[in-house]
Amino acid sequence: MSFSSRSFAFALSVPCLVPAVALAQDSQSVFSLPSQSLTSALTVFSKQTGMYVAFDANVTNRLRSAPLYGRMDNLKALRKLLGKNAFKIDASNPKHLTLRATSSKKSTESEADMEDNLTVRGSRHELRTKRNFAGVVDSITYDDASNLGGATSMAQLLTQLPGVTGIRNGDEPRYISVRGVSSDLNQTTLDGMTLASISDGGSIRRRVNMQNIPAEMTGEDDIYKTFTAEQDGGAIGAVINMNPRSAFDHDGLYKYVNAYGIYSTEKGSAGANRIPGMSPHLGQGAKAVFSDRFGKNKEFGIISSFRYQKRTRNTTKKWQEDSYNYYNTKGKILSPNDPSTPGWNGMTAPRYVDGGSYSNDLNSLGGATRLKWHPENSGFSASVMGYAYERWENSFMEHNEYLLDDTGIWNQTPTSGREYIYRARTIGRKDNWRMNTDGVLGNLSWHDNISTLKLRAGYTWEDYYNHGPYVAARVYPKENAKGAVFADYTINRENVANLVDIIDMNKLLNSGYAFQTVEQEDDRDHEGVIPTVIMFDRYEPIF
Repeated sequence: MSFSSRSFAFALSVPCLVPAVALAQDSQSVFSLPSQSLTSALTVFSKQTGMYVAFDANVTNRLRSAPLYGRMDNLKALRKLLGKNAFKIDASNPKHLTLRATSSKKSTESEADMEDNLTVRGSRHELRTKRNFAGVVDSITYDDASNLGGATSMAQLLTQLPGVTGIRNGDEPRYISVRGVSSDLNQTTLDGMTLASISDGGSIRRRVNMQNIPAEMTGEDDIYKTFTAEQDGGAIGAVINMNPRSAFDHDGLYKYVNAYGIYSTEKGSAGANRIPGMSPHLGQGAKAVFSDRFGKNKEFGIISSFRYQKRTRNTTKKWQEDSYNYYNTKGKILSPNDPSTPGWNGMTAPRYVDGGSYSNDLNSLGGATRLKWHPENSGFSASVMGYAYERWENSFMEHNEYLLDDTGIWNQTPTSGREYIYRARTIGRKDNWRMNTDGVLGNLSWHDNISTLKLRAGYTWEDYYNHGPYVAARVYPKENAKGAVFADYTINRENVANLVDIIDMNKLLNSGYAFQTVEQEDDRDHEGVIPTVIMFDRYEPIF
């Protein structure tokens, strides 16, 4: 028996400066709007902020806006732009604002007889990111209501963007490639801070496992596809920046709960080989998001997300080795064993027949919480975020390989026949791995009309554990009257051979199997990253 293990690894990275555009917050803008028709002012406001603003043009056409200059929060700017005009701002979704005019009972009764004329002005929020970046950038926003069921991991979400390809693990994408560039050349950040990654099986590569990050933890996610001088040196492929959700995305209490069931059509391995306690078909999951704001002026907000999933993934695979037997019309092997040899009967017989079955028990569990402080009219904001996600898998593989002898063939047709089994080999492998993805992130920022200062720091880490026993045994049945074992095969439309019957399975099992390989492998890996970001931006108005 052999035993192998990998040693611990720890990595430390302290990037000092990240691109301002990748870290810029969408909650503030620079304005230069003189007093004008309120309709035109709101239209310009929508274009500059990238926020939808819905209003009644019959009302705003008769009103004037207040002048608006300098850098400030978008919502604060809108209130200042409205001036003394009586409007109520519905900001339950801060990216889709609605203005409702407050009026007396008399005017309300008279307006009831008027035809509704609701005008919607604005542009998609993601377009603002595109306008502000000199290169190529694509963005996507997660929405709870449009993502029911077990989806979506960050890998699944980002593959909806153009030029992004998922590198799959079974039936789910695990990593992403941008424009065909290796995932190791991407720079992946959360709230502008670098994520730790131990990649696939603790290989200590730079690629970040996006399958472990649930999409409901983030709001808008951006992929910067153009490499520019101010970006991190690891961004040759792309910069992937995930922006965490905020309680200030909602006006007050927000709650979302989704529970679901999973049915897998493939039953998987039967009998003792199936993982104990694993359902052959059924799985289940749940995810939830809760958000609320509190404080005297609702200057504090907290948002939490949670996810759980357990499911079965069963597969059956067939392999066709590029090795065949060629016989003459009397059922004797050609010499040399090649179809170009004279006398070939025109029919191909398999030399190897391989097949395997896999049973996988997949589980994920974890959550994230973010506390944010954002007092109105102060210019300050701060947040602390923590997240912890665990993904583990118990799997079993059974692989059977049969080498068919070239001594002779019986009952041969173009799609079937019978041959001796020269060698049989069986492989059994289990994998019991677990990966933890964790982080604590802090953010403090201040701004006035012309300057912005942001300080960010945190610690992200990943752990990987795996125990994998592996056994391979083989047997060579004797080719005599008492020991010979025959196998009947068929060839399907894809030219893949399958054994449909072993004439005497007990004779094969009693032929004297011997161990070929016996291994046990234990892996444990760890990586931690301490990202620190300092950014200062100053706006100089031009008059």
